[in-house]
Amino acid sequence: MSEQKYSSLEEYYSNIVRRAVEECTLCGECVDKCPIFPVTQMKNKEIMQKVIDFLKDGSFDNDVYLKAFSCAGCGYCSDYCPQGIDPLLLHEAVKIELVKRGEKPPEAMNFVVPGQKFNLYKIFSALQIKPSEVRWLDRVPLHPERKENVVFFGCSPVALPHNVFSFLDVLEKMGIDFVALTGGDLCCGTTFCPAAGKVGESEKKARELIASVKAFSPKRIILICNGCYRQFTEFFPNFLELDFEVQYYTQFFEENLDRISFIKPLDKTVILYESCMSRRTRVNESARRLLEAIPGLRHLEFRNNKEQALCCGGIANMTYPQMGQKLGHNLLEHVQKTLADYMVNTCYFCGLSSYPQIRRYSFGFKDIVTLLNESMGGREYEDKLNKYWKCGSVDEIIKKSRGNFEANGYAEEEMRQILPLVFSFSDT
Repeated sequence: MSEQKYSSLEEYYSNIVRRAVEECTLCGECVDKCPIFPVTQMKNKEIMQKVIDFLKDGSFDNDVYLKAFSCAGCGYCSDYCPQGIDPLLLHEAVKIELVKRGEKPPEAMNFVVPGQKFNLYKIFSALQIKPSEVRWLDRVPLHPERKENVVFFGCSPVALPHNVFSFLDVLEKMGIDFVALTGGDLCCGTTFCPAAGKVGESEKKARELIASVKAFSPKRIILICNGCYRQFTEFFPNFLELDFEVQYYTQFFEENLDRISFIKPLDKTVILYESCMSRRTRVNESARRLLEAIPGLRHLEFRNNKEQALCCGGIANMTYPQMGQKLGHNLLEHVQKTLADYMVNTCYFCGLSSYPQIRRYSFGFKDIVTLLNESMGGREYEDKLNKYWKCGSVDEIIKKSRGNFEANGYAEEEMRQILPLVFSFSDT
């Protein structure tokens, strides 16, 4: 697709639709490469005919809805279209059209809408830390101080505060001038669109976030969420002016390795899982080089990395969990066979998707910044979410987390209603 500017995100997606309708040959290559398609109720490749018919004249079919909202977002299909169409973008455009015609996204998507009290990531965070422990801003001060770097965590990473604390420790040890902003009221728009097809809400959030970043007059923004990084590099430049550099955190740390002082070898074996979105956004090589720089760390190569990387289930873990979790189980079974101590990846959403099954396996999860911090002699923060997933009841989680969630303004009655929806308490 040629490089050009659009007046809005919706216009950008409209161009995707126009091109697909005009040029798709219905060859079925994208369906053949889709990892989620075999576990759906759809039985044949005629689904793309239904998709194109829907985009042409609004001919609705339940399979069109299922194909769009069961999409894991892995983007495997994007590499195989002989016409050069990006089927991932096409299915995101289908979601937009479905929502415009009155269809609602799967109910679970409401659980990740930013800014609401019962947002999934906000609940996870509230179970683990008190407001007094927060080391980031959730909104821009009235008169912000100029900073060379703005770190934007996005929504999902704050559900894993032990990783975020390690990230901040590393930056501070490196002497980096920065301010940290978190997702919530500030949002890149991913949860609205491409995830839920709400393109207007997504663009509004995007414009608000860019204005907030610009308030600090930064040289660059550093992103630790793959979804945010995709928004900033793949979507925003098409309809927004960015007057700062955009870097993924692994790229930033790799470029500044000379400012990282390793003092502690790590006698561990890790395997890098190259997530679908990190493959799409091309940040895996910088992640690999960071692991290779950590003294004592043994780094295994995943047989299914790069073009053959397995999918964790992605967005389908929320929209159609019975389908998405089959992909996640397959991934973790492959990791188990490597006998690694830890699975390491750069995508926090993938990490969260894997937690429900963590108790079944002998390996643990680590993110790259946690390993960097440990090798720099830093503190190893407790992974409390891991502890909660290993609990056997709501009562046990409430007992372990009461001080935190009450400090965050949640009542026990509220937690008793929400926790069974968030956690599962059996291995079946």
